This record gives sequence, C-alpha cells and structure tokens, in this order.
Amino acid sequence: MQGGRGGDFLDAYLAALADRCGPAAFEAVVAAVRDTCAMLADGHPAVLAGPDGAAFTPRLQREYLGLMAVLMTGRTDLEVIAVPAADGTEGWAVVEPKIAENPESADAVRARLLAAETDRVRAMEVLTGAFPPLPRPWTGQD
Repeated sequence: MQGGRGGDFLDAYLAALADRCGPAAFEAVVAAVRDTCAMLADGHPAVLAGPDGAAFTPRLQREYLGLMAVLMTGRTDLEVIAVPAADGTEGWAVVEPKIAENPESADAVRARLLAAETDRVRAMEVLTGAFPPLPRPWTGQD
C-alpha cells in the first residue's frame, strides 16, 4: 500500500482531508462516502456522487472521489482530474499520477470518457423515446 501500512495510511489521509476541508465539509464528505460504501456493500448500484445542493461544491466532490479511491484501492498517490461533461457540468476521474502530470494523457482520458458519456446519452435517448418514432414499415396494404 502506498502511504503506510494498515490503518496508518488511512488515518494520515483522513487527518490531511480534515485539515484541507474544515470540520463541517469533512463531515459532509465522510457521510457521503459512508452512504456510498453502505449502498455498494448491500449490492446496490451507487452513483459516485455526493448530496445535491450548493454545499457539496466541486472541491468537496473532488475530495469525496479522492477518499473513495483511497478506500477502494488502498493507494494515496492517485490523482483526481476534472472531466467536463457534454452538458457543461464538471465530472471527475481518478488516474495514475503519470497521467495527471501529462496534459496529453489527461486529455486522452477526458476524450475517452466524454465519448463514452455521449454514447450513453444517445442510447438513453433511443431507449426513452426522445427520438421521433420510425416511420411505419410499408406493408403494401396502405
């Protein structure tokens, strides 16, 4: 594990997180992570996102994702990069440090994620009927 053995690395990460965020924001991040982990542990799908509202700022969303990455991987050296979505909102991706440090590599990750999101949105539009219906097939009886 990066950053130490056993719980030491997590204790150090949480202490640094509390220092960066302050008490109220730290509690919000930890609560969001706890709820997400509970959903995942119960076998439910979970969207990696925090509570709605202005209080869960992009900075806290980034901290949330960073803590989730530490808990899932046991690594503290991963980086969180911004990934703009097609609708203009900002998302995040957890990447290796060498990718975060290389603008071309980070942009390639962003492009792949944006392409996947665009494909997902198009598929949902088709499934939910957002596109006009196809013309009726010609049967020769019209």
